[in-house]
Amino acid sequence: MHEDSVAASPIPTNATICERMREQRETTGMHITTLEPQARHAGRWNVSLDGHFAFGVDESVILAEGLAVGTELTQEDVTRIQERESEQRLLDAAIRFLTPRPRSRTEVRRRLLRPHPKHPTPSPEAVERILDRLEQLGLLNDRDFAGFWVENRERFSPRSARALGQELRQRGVDRETADDVTDPDRDEARALAAGRQRLRSLAQLDYETFRTRLGQFLLRRGFGYGVARETVRRLWEEARGAMPESGEEDDG
Repeated sequence: MHEDSVAASPIPTNATICERMREQRETTGMHITTLEPQARHAGRWNVSLDGHFAFGVDESVILAEGLAVGTELTQEDVTRIQERESEQRLLDAAIRFLTPRPRSRTEVRRRLLRPHPKHPTPSPEAVERILDRLEQLGLLNDRDFAGFWVENRERFSPRSARALGQELRQRGVDRETADDVTDPDRDEARALAAGRQRLRSLAQLDYETFRTRLGQFLLRRGFGYGVARETVRRLWEEARGAMPESGEEDDG
């Protein structure tokens, strides 16, 4: 056979070599060679595979996966660990968001899906899994959130049941739950509480100005005209002892 009749073996490209190495890792697995705590982030660890840095991971994932120096991992294992790490990061972010006060499910969903400069936007499916887990842990409940919201408003910024219901629906609470917790029968008491918070700033006004300013304030808080008018009358009497004797108390 002539020498020039033998086909030369093709020289493998870098891409081919990398692909073969990847296939070999998937088949034979890689080994964790170091597990080191991160200096700037407590509770996070750096994982090196076969002598090279591979990824960072939360210590809760290390414990859940049973990772240790010498553990053999396939590429499939690494992918699963990284997905678990991503969901742990989402869970941590959700808990931080819930720490100052209760939130609705919709509020937490919007927060988790918000673009982040350092991490890719999670899939809606991953976010829903986190929301379900928070509910299972008792950290997320729309009815509890709605009750908190109404109680907080009544204490610091009273407004009508209609206005409260609108605020709750804007935060994703369903209409039935919002209607259950707002209780329109409390509107008269809420209007009085809201008005009393304004009395000091209205103390030196004549009746016409008092009625106009307080009435407009109560209407902006969502109270109906009848409730606002009666509240103005009662608070004027509380502050001054009686209604004006002149014909000022008309409907104008």
